[in-house]
Amino acid sequence: MQISSDEINRLLALAPQSRTQARGAGHTSTVGEHPTAEGAAATVEVSATSQDIQHVQKLLSRVPDVREDRVQALKSAIEKGTYKVSGDDIADLIIRRTLADNAGV
Repeated sequence: MQISSDEINRLLALAPQSRTQARGAGHTSTVGEHPTAEGAAATVEVSATSQDIQHVQKLLSRVPDVREDRVQALKSAIEKGTYKVSGDDIADLIIRRTLADNAGV
């Protein structure tokens, strides 16, 4: 499954300060300097896009696979008979997921 740009933007919005701090003032950053065989230092630069990808990966690694609080709330609503979902909501979700999954094709 692919993550839509809306989902990426939502994740980036969760921690805007750490994103701008990670980026710094420029569009690229130097990861490290290592001496080469000739003694000169070699540097590696990471683009802003790559930094964004790394940041999103860190945010995603913090998101639990199962949201226990949500599972329990839904389970309780189903047991009480108060869980209702409209057909429009289901259709909307199916369409959005299909578009997101096929966006990179």
